[in-house]
Amino acid sequence: MGQRLDELMAKAETVPILRAGGENSLVAQKAEGSRVFDVDNAGYIDYLGAGGATIVGFANQFILDAVRKVLHTGIPEGFHVPQEVDLAETLSQFLPRVKSWWFCRNQDEAFRHVMRWARRTTGKKHFLVLDGGARLRVGAPADLADDRSNPIRQVPGWDVDRIIAALTAGGSKVAALIVDPLMGRFGVVPPPEGALEEITEACRKQGVLLVLDERVSGFRVHRGGAAARAGITPDVAVYGAALGGGFPIGVVAFREERLEPELEGDEMLPTPHPVSLAAAEAILSILKNDAVYERLEERTAQLVEGLLALAERFSRPMTINRVGSVFAIYMTDEVVTDRKGLERSDGDAYRRLVGGLLDEGILLPQEPGKAAFVSSAHGAKDVEETLAACEQVLLRLHQEDLP
Repeated sequence: MGQRLDELMAKAETVPILRAGGENSLVAQKAEGSRVFDVDNAGYIDYLGAGGATIVGFANQFILDAVRKVLHTGIPEGFHVPQEVDLAETLSQFLPRVKSWWFCRNQDEAFRHVMRWARRTTGKKHFLVLDGGARLRVGAPADLADDRSNPIRQVPGWDVDRIIAALTAGGSKVAALIVDPLMGRFGVVPPPEGALEEITEACRKQGVLLVLDERVSGFRVHRGGAAARAGITPDVAVYGAALGGGFPIGVVAFREERLEPELEGDEMLPTPHPVSLAAAEAILSILKNDAVYERLEERTAQLVEGLLALAERFSRPMTINRVGSVFAIYMTDEVVTDRKGLERSDGDAYRRLVGGLLDEGILLPQEPGKAAFVSSAHGAKDVEETLAACEQVLLRLHQEDLP
């Protein structure tokens, strides 16, 4: 650890969470472009991407200017502001099939309101989720899927036959099927060709709402998110991470018009902070440019192809799943399509690799089965530096493993 970090940790006796986090990762002082700097001003090329939020990189000047402008107005959270209408109009250019919008303070709050709405609309209490879907952090946890009293039940991800069977058998009780198109709990597991279309058709046939979890995939894997990439129209989609650019926001998009949230008593639907609305508007203005998505695709392909070539050169089993600028590394020669594939991969080998890369100034998820992200701020030099660091780490691991 550096001197400043040592001093900080010595003072943090009353902040145990900070101490634990600082020991396992880094304590950040600032972030800019594709890099994060720790309290000792050591820079790291970042592929954590704030959970997918930093699609245009850190401290983008256009976003900072938009945020500063709103801060000068002094408007706090809790008031409705004109930016809500502006953002809805801009979003409609990206998602023209959407007829009604809800804006919430964060993506988890958005999901809570969606689930209330689904229960009220359908008169049904239960939900189905794919077992690899990102955690909802609302309602009953999906981990308790075997509990019959639990209203949220899991079905195997991308096993279309079993998903359709679950919809058919439970259609009279199931309000909605919630689908994370990236299967984020397994890293990145894209749907097989045609799977989302089949699932959508089955939901319509059984009268079950399709809720697409686009908190990570939305605006990142395609201008219109995973829905546009697959050519489907969900009943509801929830957006968050990439749209907020690091500022908390939750957006619910409906294919039906003028839908009202279900509120209890004198409860009001909380609105995002005006800063978050301004940041979202600025991000969408950037993403209107086709060159941004072309750059994301080019840089991610360059990185992934380079990593796989290095792994082959050093005889290290490695598979990388990728959708657009989202990717996940698995230390295995097998294709990873589900939980079993993730569990068969070598977790210890992965930790050795990313631990070595951290020492070389490269930030990747420290545990296997987590997604990594490339931003439009990553340049060719960032990728080249990452690959050079990976070469050094793989060489060192190769030497350590020699008999």
